Amino acid sequence: MPAETAVRVDPGQAVCPHKSGVRIGGVSLALNGASANEVRLSRELESFRDDHESPDIEVNVKWVESLQRWPGDAVFDSGSLWTLFRDGRELVFDFTSPAFGDCPYKRIRTNVDFHQAQLMLNYDAMASHRQVFPLEYPADELLITNHLSWGLGIEVHGCGLVDTETGGHLFLGHSGAGKSTSTLLWKKLRDPEILSDDRLILRLRDGELWMYGTPWHGEAAFASPGRGKINKICILQHGKCNRFTELPRARAVGELFARCFPPFHSAAGLANTIDFLDRVTNLVPVYEFQFVPDRSAIDAVLGFDD
Repeated sequence: MPAETAVRVDPGQAVCPHKSGVRIGGVSLALNGASANEVRLSRELESFRDDHESPDIEVNVKWVESLQRWPGDAVFDSGSLWTLFRDGRELVFDFTSPAFGDCPYKRIRTNVDFHQAQLMLNYDAMASHRQVFPLEYPADELLITNHLSWGLGIEVHGCGLVDTETGGHLFLGHSGAGKSTSTLLWKKLRDPEILSDDRLILRLRDGELWMYGTPWHGEAAFASPGRGKINKICILQHGKCNRFTELPRARAVGELFARCFPPFHSAAGLANTIDFLDRVTNLVPVYEFQFVPDRSAIDAVLGFDD
């Protein structure tokens, strides 16, 4: 945002007349700020806009003159944009990038269950930027997925779609496993609703497994706020033919864990993730799907459902 329009908020000021919100994976998140600039949503988040009166996560946003490096030792370093610290019973996420210098350009302070958070924007670092989006990735993902890690759900690496005739299909895979290829094939030949081509959220509702789209898309750039019920999970593997192999539950849990995004900084969060995956595999089967990247793969899936 232009320096002359930046809003400086006194740390003790509680008035937040501007609000906006999103809903991702069934989790509602509200932004509160003293100006419209402090609650602006990025283009990716606009389609997930949802102004909920009683949000699951409430975030108060403010500008501060500057942010210095946190003085304590890091609890966890993501190796990219954020580093986690502890301050008593609270968690502190510092976001850094060469584009903004050595000091954090943004900081999130939150309670351990991620119901309440404060998001601080570094005026010195970002004053020259024309637009600032407080929830810009990965801040939104961190808040949502860490909230879910309390036994509410998980984020997985995969592509998910809802076919008009056959319902929800979920295909998990590491990078290069064929997620984008599969997504584009289904889009071309069946034109389903694509929830995501890279990251989805799984939740259990009334004894059923549901997948939710997220704004954190992959190469094919598909992202939808929709959801779909699924009755099986397929793990993508390139093969010479199309073949489904059901995995034993113990192996299925391991394969799913390898393709999800657990909170490695939290022992409780990791335990909750394993427990959630155990419940998932008790509810739906997990298959290794060796596939050929052409129309025959879709025919195989449709025939398998029959």
